[in-house]
Order: sequence, then C-alpha cells, then structure tokens
Amino acid sequence: MRYRVQASATTNTYVYCHAAAHSALRQAEREQAGCFYFRMMAGVFAAFTVEAFLNHVGQRRMRDWEALERKLGPREKLLLLRQIDHWAIDEGKRPYQTLSKMLRLRDAIAHGKTVTTVTDVVLSRQPRDADRWPEPPWKQLCSLASVKRMVEDADAIVLDLNKQSGSSRDPFASPGHGSSGVSEGGEK
Repeated sequence: MRYRVQASATTNTYVYCHAAAHSALRQAEREQAGCFYFRMMAGVFAAFTVEAFLNHVGQRRMRDWEALERKLGPREKLLLLRQIDHWAIDEGKRPYQTLSKMLRLRDAIAHGKTVTTVTDVVLSRQPRDADRWPEPPWKQLCSLASVKRMVEDADAIVLDLNKQSGSSRDPFASPGHGSSGVSEGGEK
C-alpha cells in the first residue's frame, strides 16, 4: 500500500525565540547554579526575537526579502522596514534604546572569539572577585537586571512594530499553523 501525504506548515520563528527568552529568564531568576548561562541565553534570544520578527515583516512587505535579509544586519533591517512602513521609532528611549545592547550581546556570541580583558587600577578598598577577574563587555551585559530589560524590551519592540504595521492581533499568540492530509494509493 502507498500513502500520499500532502502537508504545509508555517512556523513563526520569532514566537519560539520569544518563548526561549522568557524560559531562560525564568530559569535565571529561579536558580543560582548555572544562572549566568540562562541570563546569556535570555539576552541572546531577546535579540533573536526582534530579528526574527523583522524577517517575518520583511517577507510580507518585500518580494526580494530573501535576497536582502542575509546581507543585512538587524539594525539595517529595522531601518529599511522603518522607511517602507513609516514606523515611528525613537532610538533614544525604551524599548528601542535597549536594542543596541541586545545586538552587542547577540553579535559577541554569534561571532564569538577569544578575547583578553586587561585592567590596571588602584583601589582604596579590598579588591573583589570582579576586580581580580575582568570580564569582556558582552559578559557585563548579562546581569539579571540588564537581561530582564532586554527580554521586556524585545517584547515591547515586537508589539509596537506589529501595531504600527496595522495588526491588532497578539503577535505572540500563535507559533504557526498548517494543514495535512493523507490518502491511500496516491501517485505523485
């Protein structure tokens, strides 16, 4: 017996990134052991949420988005779509001012390399561990307060751009949709 399966599925990747950012943030807030890694993941997935949403909108607004999106970084995607859709964005205020931190963390992880951080300071107090073991800028972005703000502001950016794009539905409501059918004896 032969079976023909005809199916189609659309996956809203930005919804999965949103869920991953929130899940990692909850873990970071709950557990002390390994919390740095959960904070790091939450921040990176916050940036992924915004970029995936920009790709989602771009596919709907531009026929040649597939050719463009690999050549553009997230900031350039935002600027291009801002021109097309006439989005009002104030990069000097939340949530958009947080985007630069999200992208710095994303880029440092996505294009990771070994770095040496050097300090030479004179202290008038007993040195703490942080003084003795300097961290690169991307690790400094992973404090709980900073990452919480990244996750909150990624959500706010998506909600704002979704609204400015003319949609009244919750952009995080559905991870996708699809259809599927199976029939017996189908020939392809």
